[in-house]
Amino acid sequence: MAILVIEHSGTSKANRLGATLVRYGLRFDTRRMHLGDALPANMAGHDGLIIMGSPARVNDASVSFIGPEQALARDAHDRGLPVLGICFGAQILATAFGGTVGPLESGVRVGVHDVTLTPAGRDDALLNGLPWTMACLHWNHDVATELPEDAALLATGEAGDPQVWRLGVRTYAFQFHPEMSPDTINAIIDEDRPDLVEAGRRGEDVAAEVADMWPTYERLTERLFESIAMLLMPLDQRMLDTVRDLKH
Repeated sequence: MAILVIEHSGTSKANRLGATLVRYGLRFDTRRMHLGDALPANMAGHDGLIIMGSPARVNDASVSFIGPEQALARDAHDRGLPVLGICFGAQILATAFGGTVGPLESGVRVGVHDVTLTPAGRDDALLNGLPWTMACLHWNHDVATELPEDAALLATGEAGDPQVWRLGVRTYAFQFHPEMSPDTINAIIDEDRPDLVEAGRRGEDVAAEVADMWPTYERLTERLFESIAMLLMPLDQRMLDTVRDLKH
């Protein structure tokens, strides 16, 4: 079986995260919503769920895939499967489990901004080895304004907004973009979105600050991806049913 990966644009792919998970032996079933792919009715036949970023906004009732993605997230969580949401994916998870999402008070957040681990985040196995405060890549209008009940807040942004949180033991949400690279940021800048004007930023300045922080960010996020591969979505968990079958 494979991990169901849901993508929403040509720049919001699994990218470096996907490459690491494949290197650890995982397989993907990628559904590209911007290309009209259909979603499965439920998570039967899949080993886990990853929901990536999107230029869409989770409170936009006209976006047809939001409800089905929320339902898949709940189904995966209820089945005890690993679930990971990034940026828009994190907002899908928040709203799927009873939280709320709204716009950042400071407006769109673009480029490099600090993320700080909470005490719970410092003790979380998935985040082990990351600095307590690290510069991260962002490109978002919205954040979770209220987390789901029983969610553990693991990291916050500069405005105290949720940046990483966990529900149960196998559902994780990351508001920032660990999977992005300078090439990804440059591609978004080249799309000439109004986000840069709204943020009061110039594309060349954002590109320069990303290039400056990249060597450290690449090293730290690769460590995070390896933890995701080994702890959240380990290959041996996919083989448990096969092993049980072999014992009968």
